[in-house]
Amino acid sequence: MPKLLQINSVVNTGSTGRIVEQLGQWAMTQGWESYIAYGREARESQLELIRIGSKAGVYLHAIASKYLDCHGLMSRWATRKFLKQLEVIRPDVVHLHNIHGYYINYPMLFDYLREKNIPTVITMHDFWLMTGHCAYINKTCDRWKNGCGKCPRLDQYPAAKRDASASNWQKKAALFADMPNVTLVPVSHWLGRYADASLLKLVKQQVIYNGIDTEVFKPCDKQEISVKGVDWNKFTIIAIATRWTEANGYLDILQLSQLLSEDCQIVMVGLDDEQMKALPANIVGFKKTESFTQLQELYSKSDVIFNPNTEVTFGLVTIEAMACGTPAIILRDTAGEELVDEQTGFMVEKVEEVVELIPIIKSINKEQTAKACRLKVQTLFEASKQYQKYIDLYNQLIGK
Repeated sequence: MPKLLQINSVVNTGSTGRIVEQLGQWAMTQGWESYIAYGREARESQLELIRIGSKAGVYLHAIASKYLDCHGLMSRWATRKFLKQLEVIRPDVVHLHNIHGYYINYPMLFDYLREKNIPTVITMHDFWLMTGHCAYINKTCDRWKNGCGKCPRLDQYPAAKRDASASNWQKKAALFADMPNVTLVPVSHWLGRYADASLLKLVKQQVIYNGIDTEVFKPCDKQEISVKGVDWNKFTIIAIATRWTEANGYLDILQLSQLLSEDCQIVMVGLDDEQMKALPANIVGFKKTESFTQLQELYSKSDVIFNPNTEVTFGLVTIEAMACGTPAIILRDTAGEELVDEQTGFMVEKVEEVVELIPIIKSINKEQTAKACRLKVQTLFEASKQYQKYIDLYNQLIGK
């Protein structure tokens, strides 16, 4: 029985954590032994988990990263111990997800994978692998194409006071130039085009979309209201993020709230305590939730979802809402363009255009649109179909 070992910062929490857990479970149904190594947080799992390092190690790595801009270059003891565990497990395939997060030394890991010639799959959930600092990039900076340096976003995750982005970029470029047994998996073609222009351009690539379980995310048919505080008689725009920042559209949602008429509202999920206190009257705020039942109701009862994140690499919340029958508004020239068509959503270039779409959305056939949205997700983004693509890739890599 072949062995799969995935590595991610978290397990069964957040978008990547749930993907890792579900992919691991699917691999087991396809005849693979399945392990997950993680560095920070793990909720209940059906797989064998391996903790890399400790909370104290994560804290020390984060402090060093803040003052030295050395994210991913600390945690040597924790990584050395983990690599000894790999020697015992002897995985046939190693699948990397988010290896940033202050818990592992990525040059040590890559050196080991190259030395042992272990087939390695890297799902590219963000941009961190191709930059000298940033996990997300914007259109105003293209230093990542040629070597970084003088980073304009040191205050963004992973925040740092010292700029080592040029040397960090060189380290990554050197590592990927000498990793022959790696397959890069961007989660959208949009992201893949960025990878093609980066230090990753020589790494073989296969796009596999993220997927969701459409039996979990489906239209909410119950009439009673369990989510309190939302006036569902108003036209409702839902916006969701794991954590709201200026970089992923927090200020854009506040701007949109100022443009809405009195019969409209925004439901905003993923806020922290300070953001909750500062909301205008026409935004109903919720903290981050892991409750699928709550999300299902919020998605289903909203009239449209709007994702203001210009740097989103896929848009998992967008397809979750669509699976619940809710159309989407996405930004042009983002990965969101791959998720919708004329039957399931709308494209805008700026926030002000969202308001112009409200009369159009009010006039559409909701039942017909809901069916089209759900069918789109079931056809292209069903989790089992996407996970099977990974299994097919694993089998190909080991010659099975």
